[in-house]
Amino acid sequence: MSGILVTKATGTTGRHVVTGLAKRAVTVKAGSRNPSFAAQENIVPLAFDWENRSTWAPALDGTDAIYLVKPESDEVTHIVKDFTRLAETSGATKIVLLSEIAAETRADDAHERQVERVIEQSNLDYAILRPNWFMQDFIDDRFFGNLIREDGVIVMTTAGAATSWIDARDIADVAVELLLGEACGRQALTLTGPDALTLDQLADRVSAVAGAVVRPVEETTEAAEARLRSAGAPEQFIEYFSDIGRSIIKGDTALVTDVVASITGHPPHSLDEFLAEHASLLRRAEGV
Repeated sequence: MSGILVTKATGTTGRHVVTGLAKRAVTVKAGSRNPSFAAQENIVPLAFDWENRSTWAPALDGTDAIYLVKPESDEVTHIVKDFTRLAETSGATKIVLLSEIAAETRADDAHERQVERVIEQSNLDYAILRPNWFMQDFIDDRFFGNLIREDGVIVMTTAGAATSWIDARDIADVAVELLLGEACGRQALTLTGPDALTLDQLADRVSAVAGAVVRPVEETTEAAEARLRSAGAPEQFIEYFSDIGRSIIKGDTALVTDVVASITGHPPHSLDEFLAEHASLLRRAEGV
């Protein structure tokens, strides 16, 4: 196999895809805006920027397969379409797209579904990965990290519905197997952890390792929208965030699948395993 390009190679899943492929003695092109991977035998760090199209062709030269994490842009559909066309003419044959759970249920004008359609309509062999919420969100300050450590809360819109959280490392393991396999099968796969937990159950699990009570805070869709608007969030993001909340309420995230085990040969990490491993990053801040 020729080289494999990993976009957003320093991201939550991308960095694990890079190291997973490298361990299998495959040449990995670790593409990112500011390459930070150290050059080594199987890893080739290179500049790849969705907003700088001059970086696309060099990254695709000699590339057979691609792990694609879509850009954060209002023009995401057009960008991915143009990139996919270039990938086809450059000789790539396979692409694994990181999407999100229940993307197939979103409106036709939703970016996440539009990007999936671009991949589906391409001439590439593809797999669309639709993972549930990442366990890494609990330690990420952009999501729950600060709220847990400083305020002792987890704020979500669920209406009592459950979520089967998944470890990003399991997503990466699935991607590695698909990228190295004979064929992706032109299919979409829903990836989940082994258990679906309600917000109350989730707070109990986090509290057990945080060394203090972490309270579940149920937020309505309307309250979440008002909070985001007061914080100056763009309307497009607010709409996307509301779609996520409605998807949870509908029960989309309560699904538990065996895809991780069937493709990788190992069961997905449990939430308890992940929380115990990262307990030091969940404990309440001193003096709080």
